[in-house]
Amino acid sequence: MRLLAEFSHPAQVHKFKFLFRNLLAKGHHVLILARDKDVMIELLEAEGLPFKNISKAKTTLPGMALELISREVKTFKTALTYKPDVMLSAHSVAITHVGKLLGIPVVLHDDTEHASLQQKLYMPFADYIITSSAYMKDLGKRQIRINSVEPLMYLHPTYFTPDQNVPSKYGLSKKTPYAVLRLVSWNAAHDVGHSSPLAGRCQQLIAYLKTRGIEKFILSTEAPEVFANDSDVQTINPEDLHHILAFASLCISEGGSVAIEAAVLGTPTILANPLQAGLFALLEQYDLLLRCQTLDEVFKTVELLQANPDSTQKKWKAAQQRLISEKDDMTVEIMQLLLHITEAE
Repeated sequence: MRLLAEFSHPAQVHKFKFLFRNLLAKGHHVLILARDKDVMIELLEAEGLPFKNISKAKTTLPGMALELISREVKTFKTALTYKPDVMLSAHSVAITHVGKLLGIPVVLHDDTEHASLQQKLYMPFADYIITSSAYMKDLGKRQIRINSVEPLMYLHPTYFTPDQNVPSKYGLSKKTPYAVLRLVSWNAAHDVGHSSPLAGRCQQLIAYLKTRGIEKFILSTEAPEVFANDSDVQTINPEDLHHILAFASLCISEGGSVAIEAAVLGTPTILANPLQAGLFALLEQYDLLLRCQTLDEVFKTVELLQANPDSTQKKWKAAQQRLISEKDDMTVEIMQLLLHITEAE
């Protein structure tokens, strides 16, 4: 099988890396068309996956429109020379248009209900649309629901074992209470009209967390803020993030991707983001995710979680095990679908 994939967000590298590794190990061919956004290129290089960088992420609507046109052209040219049997996209648009034009089946994965603009652009052209069972929208007869959640594609114990040596690289011992703070730029197409209670107030949040027993802070950000030479705040290599999340005392995130990853790893997690998604609701039902709409709500929630940190950690780990036991392996399900499509062709 020759598979051509298109990625537009770094989180998609994590979601599909084991799928690609499995396919490559079985002798299939994979090529990823990448978008240079945040740490996308660094992750692909760190994972050793075959890729071609075809665009740089833009931050304005006119810029994103021009970028999309450029991606369409480069995807079309690549498809002509690579000659894929099937194409895969994670709610990206260009590859669906190219697939329809060239008569190549396209499998599209969507986990973002509120990405309505992208859906309008890809919906008429995708042959198969994969979602989790938590996905709230009905996308019609082409939709394939899988009884799973996307982070388990790469954070299930089958694929991922947290390494305690990674936190120690950053001077974090087992006894160091630390929090992961994730800030996003709020310039994605589906972010228009929305903002976070943390915007521009991260220093205030850090000062409060220090009063609640958090000693160190790992910052993951698309939107740099000034931290006044605070030695307790540091950044990390992107490939280390999941190991850092697994041992954190707390994760507070504006971004949905990092929040759901932390939750699935059994880390007490607060999502400071007004957007709605079925996966957020599902993780709330499993008591793995807490939502906050104001900074005062964040403070009150932190106070409750940190009142008895050991009890909080045990509660989250128990909820994590229940989630894992009740969900299927989405990586295996998608691989079987891709192989079925190519065999049918």
